[in-house]
Amino acid sequence: MNRRKKKPQKVDYLELVTTQLKKIDWQSYRQKALSLWNQLPLLHQRALMVLTPVVAILLILPTSKKEEVVSTTPNQRVEIAINTTALSEQSKQQTASPKSDIWSEYTVKTGDTLSQVFRTNGLPMSDLNALVKVEGNDKPLSHIKQGQLVRYKLADDGRLDILQLEKSKDSVMFFRLSDGGFGRSK
Repeated sequence: MNRRKKKPQKVDYLELVTTQLKKIDWQSYRQKALSLWNQLPLLHQRALMVLTPVVAILLILPTSKKEEVVSTTPNQRVEIAINTTALSEQSKQQTASPKSDIWSEYTVKTGDTLSQVFRTNGLPMSDLNALVKVEGNDKPLSHIKQGQLVRYKLADDGRLDILQLEKSKDSVMFFRLSDGGFGRSK
């Protein structure tokens, strides 16, 4: 018994395609297409005769993409109007007068941990524990670095309402929910 593997037969696909194309009766297809064309109203025929070349030309022509370049210097702050009202404030705002939007900032120094930042700024440690529960896989609270900006806003009762950690170009924001816990937006 011969156990050698048989070589796979090479198929000439170009020859297969050409033989299949030769088998097609192009005259019958042309007659069917003409009969369909003649069934169209004259207005539709004229519209197709104009629109088909126009669409073909538009598909072929290249499009120019205009990119708006905003020139900013590195580490330049850009002011953006954002609704920073936490859910805990929203329910109080309906009955109370509008609160001020006073943000406090702290720049992380060498060797600082987030708990030291909380102690230095007089923020409740219970809020830090609640923040750690919703920190996420990228661990923005655990990996603070020198020079990083920590912005926070306190509620009327002195509890932390919003905490924002700014990295080089990214920002992570934690905000108090109506149930007293925190949520995170990125």
